[in-house]
Amino acid sequence: MSKNIAIRVSLKKYSLESVRYAAHSLGGLAYALIKPLPGGRVLVDLSPRPGSGAAAGLAERFRRELEDEKLRERVSSANRELREFLLLKALNYRPKPPEKDDSGLTPQQEKELNDLIAQIEGEIKAETAKGASADPLGITSTWEEKYDSKNGRKKNR
Repeated sequence: MSKNIAIRVSLKKYSLESVRYAAHSLGGLAYALIKPLPGGRVLVDLSPRPGSGAAAGLAERFRRELEDEKLRERVSSANRELREFLLLKALNYRPKPPEKDDSGLTPQQEKELNDLIAQIEGEIKAETAKGASADPLGITSTWEEKYDSKNGRKKNR
């Protein structure tokens, strides 16, 4: 039969919630009973579970867990406002309305781009008005026009 381990904890140094969470973290190794004591203290009575074999280091492990819980509580209280802000943002999420122009250009850049497009279109119209003679390299002709399909030779122009 295992021996119970009694640990006295001051509620001035640790909160009752920290004591509860530390005791709960040992749930797989021991049963915990927390009793109030006079003078702002509690008694944590740990009784090892049968077959756990962890009675030797149980008190030290509880003290480490108690310190860890104290740190977690301090970090949690320091980040409380941030957590509340993020929760509020998540609950009040409204997607941005789709933008009319998603090109990512400023109005000045867009005007310059439109001017360049108009200039290029004008050049293309001027070249096509000259006709086929304006194509000395035969770039606009098709493959069939350029090569004889029967014998694979280049046509003489």
